[in-house]
Order: sequence, then structure tokens, then C-alpha cells
Amino acid sequence: MNTAQDHYNQQLAAVYSWMSGNPEAAIERNHALFCQWALDSAPRGLAIDLGAGSGFQSIPLAKLGFSVVAIDFCDALLSELRDRAKNLSIRTIHDDLLNFSQHIQEQAQLIVCMGDTLTHLESLSAVDSLILDIERWLIENGMLILTFRDYVSAELHGTQRFIPVQSDEFTILTCFLEYQENSVAVHDLLYQKQGDRWSFSASSYQKLRLNKNWLCDRLSEIGLQVLQNEMINGMVCITAKKF
Repeated sequence: MNTAQDHYNQQLAAVYSWMSGNPEAAIERNHALFCQWALDSAPRGLAIDLGAGSGFQSIPLAKLGFSVVAIDFCDALLSELRDRAKNLSIRTIHDDLLNFSQHIQEQAQLIVCMGDTLTHLESLSAVDSLILDIERWLIENGMLILTFRDYVSAELHGTQRFIPVQSDEFTILTCFLEYQENSVAVHDLLYQKQGDRWSFSASSYQKLRLNKNWLCDRLSEIGLQVLQNEMINGMVCITAKKF
């Protein structure tokens, strides 16, 4: 079983943006979500994108006028982000997102951790450590946006655990899930056509089974008011504000 970082570096980085189906459409969807949350009329300032990947959050935030710090453990994805960002105000940091506070000197207006990034952390204690740091580095009235997949209340069974992720005439990506008490093992099966032959690679890593109600309660305990806890596009979406 690989670490999440090794899994991305060795298996997913090369196909990550392709997995979205259309990277530009993914960026536009996030732009629409940010406008739905009134970020287009909010005070601009520093925005921190935890687990920035290839820029699906960072780019629309920068286009809305935020100065973005984008942190990710996969340098290949950050390279894609830089290529897409062109002259936008985005500073990329190659590091574990748990270390984000080591790379900033001022509090943030906005912190986001989107996609399924949060479940890549190893334990609830790591999640707790992260949100404590987030609370410290948000300004008053600053906003937090979290999204992740619900592996707790929506457990799959039997052949439901085989999930077709994305495919075209040259590449096929499927994943298989194995549920455990506190985590889910994700097995990514990648087929790629080179000439007349298909190559195959497989890699596995663990994701955290994160209870959304526990997370909302914990955010409230540390002083962040939960504004929203709902499902959007198949993902748990939690927004919170520091008062």
C-alpha cells in the first residue's frame, strides 16, 4: 500500500487533469460555486488552497482577485498549475498541506481544501491539527470551504465498489474500493494504449473515512461557525466562518 503522495507521483499525476473530463470546465464549475458563495463580492485578500493539484480552485480564486498560495505534495501537478496560471497572482508551494503555516506570514481571508483532499490525511488527529491551524490563520470574518467524499454513510457493496473513473480511446481508469473500519483502500487500475498494445499499472492507497457531523462539531468547538453542510455534485461541502 502506497502513501497518498507516492500514489499520486507514481500513478495519478500524469492523468489527474484528464480524470476531470475537461479541466477548463472544472475550473469554470468552481468559479460558479465561488460566486454562489458570494466570493465575487467578498473582501479580497490572501486565499490558501490546500491540496491545490493542477489549479481547479486556485485559478478561479485568482481570477476573482484573491492572492493565492497553492500548496500540494505533487510537484508535477503544481507544474501544470503554473502553466495554466500564466500571470495570475498564484504562489505555488511544494510541501505537505499540514505544513502550510510555515509558508505564510499573514492571516488569510479564505482557506479552501477541496476535491477529496481532506480524506488523504492519515488520521482524525491529523484533520484536527489541520483545522486548528486553519482557525489560527484565518482573519476575523474569514471563510473556510471544505469538500470531501462521504465514505461513512454511503458505503458501497459488491460490484458497486468497482467505479469507472474516466476513459477514452487511449486511456481507461477504474478504481476498486475496500472498506475498513476507519479507512477505505483505493485501488486505481490504469490502462494506457501505446501503439497497438495496452499497458497496465495498478497502485493502492488509503483514504480516511471522515464523518461530516464530527467535523462540523469540531469546527464549532474551535470557534468556526458552520454556515453550510450539504451535498454538492456528490461531495460533502462544508462552509464555515470565523467570528
